[in-house]
Amino acid sequence: MADLRIQELPTYAVKKAKKYGADDVIVHSILDKTGQVKFVNNEIVTIKNFENISADIFLVKDKKIVATNIKKFTTSEIDKTLSRIFKFIKYIPPTEDYNGIAKDHFHYKKIPNVYDRQIETLGSHSIDLVENAINSALRNGARRCTGVLDFGVTHVYLSTSTGVHAQDQETDACLSIRSFTSKDASGHKISCGTRLIDVKPAFAGAESGRIAQMAINPKKTGAGKYDVIFDPLALGDLLGGVAGATSIYSVESGMSFFKDKLKQKVASSKFSMRDSGRSPGDLASASFDEEGVPTKDTKVIEDGILKTYLHNTSTARKYKTKTTANAGLISPTPWNTIIKPGDAKYQNLIKRVQKGLLVTNTWYTTFQNYVKGDFSTIPRDAVFLIKNGRIAYPVKDIRISENILNLLESISAVGKKAEQVYSWAAEPPNVGNPVISPPILCKNLNITKSLK
Repeated sequence: MADLRIQELPTYAVKKAKKYGADDVIVHSILDKTGQVKFVNNEIVTIKNFENISADIFLVKDKKIVATNIKKFTTSEIDKTLSRIFKFIKYIPPTEDYNGIAKDHFHYKKIPNVYDRQIETLGSHSIDLVENAINSALRNGARRCTGVLDFGVTHVYLSTSTGVHAQDQETDACLSIRSFTSKDASGHKISCGTRLIDVKPAFAGAESGRIAQMAINPKKTGAGKYDVIFDPLALGDLLGGVAGATSIYSVESGMSFFKDKLKQKVASSKFSMRDSGRSPGDLASASFDEEGVPTKDTKVIEDGILKTYLHNTSTARKYKTKTTANAGLISPTPWNTIIKPGDAKYQNLIKRVQKGLLVTNTWYTTFQNYVKGDFSTIPRDAVFLIKNGRIAYPVKDIRISENILNLLESISAVGKKAEQVYSWAAEPPNVGNPVISPPILCKNLNITKSLK
C-alpha cells in the first residue's frame, strides 16, 4: 500500500482501470478547503473549518456505466475499488445510447478573477466581514439579523483514458444576511464572488436592514392577477430551474418543460439567457467540465428562442450536435446562468406598474408538473404592493401559482443592473447554479393566498 498525492491519483487510477479492461475512464480528485461563520440574533455562534478530499471515478465497459467515489488516497484502496467495480459491472445492463467521452489534446485558457489568495487565506478576518455586515444592518433599521459566510478554495485534478490531463483551482466567498424588524418583517441580501473585493458585507447588511425596515406592518392582499417585479434574489430559484430544464438529461427524463421546444419561442423576445463556464468572477466558472472539455459561453435562449440544450460529449453525438461543455457525465448541468440586462432603471420598472407586486425573495419553489411547467413559489421576506407606479405598502401571506413558460412569455421589461445570486433551496430541475440577473418585470401573473 502506498499513499498517493491528490494530483497523482487520477493518473494512477486511469492506468489501473485500463489494465482491467475499461473502455472509458474519467477520474478527478477534489480538495475543498472551506470556512464557515454562522451568526444568529446579531451574535456569531459557530466558526468552522472543513477539509474534504475525494475522488470520483467514471468507468465504462461494453457500454455498461459505473460511477463511484473514494475517500482514501492509497493504491490499495483504488485497486480494491476497481476490483469491486469489475465484479459488479457484469450484472448491469448496457446503456445503448452511450457514445463515449471527449478525446482531444485540449488547451485551457486562463479565466480571469476566479482565484484569490485573499479568500484562501481569509482565516479569522472572516469574523471582521460578518461583524461589518451585522453592524451595517443594525445601523439601517434591523433589530436582529441572522446568516452565514461561507468561503474557501477548490483544487481539481483530472485524467481520462483518452489522454486528457487537467488541473484547476477556484475560490469563492458568499455572505447571506437576513435582517428582521419584527416577526412579519424581514429583508434578505446576498453578496458573493470569487474575489474578496467582490464581497460587500456593509452593502449586504445595509440593504437587508433597509428592506426589513420598509416591510414593517405588512397587510394581506387579495388573490388575482398582478404584474410582478422580481428582484435578482427572487430569480435565483426560478431561473436556476429554467437553466436546469435545458439539460438534455432533464428533457429525456421527462423533467423539463422545454421538451420538443428546440428552436421554438419559449419566452418574451426581451429575454435572453446564456450558460457560461468562463465568466470572470462568477461562482461556477471553471476551466473544464467533468470530461476535460474546455468550458464555453453558450447562448441557450436568445430573444425568446430556445437555441440549444446542454450536452456532454455522449449526448451531443447522440443528437448529432456538439458538446456544450456541460458534463456532468450522467447529467449535463449548467454553469453560470447569465441573463442579458435590459435598459430599464429600477425605479422605472416600478413606475410601469399600475397594480402589482415587488418580490424581493422566494422560497419553496415546487413544480406540480415538470413537463407542463406548472409551479408555485412563496414570496419570502419583504413583498410590496405597487399602485399607480408607486410602492404602497408591504403585504404578506401570498403565493405565486403559475406556469414557468407563461412567466417567461410575460416578461415585459428587464432591468439594467445585474447581481450574482444563488438559490439555497434548490430542487429538480433547479440545480442550484449561480444566477447573474437584473430585476425583471412580468405581466399578469396569478397570485393566490398562502396556506399559512
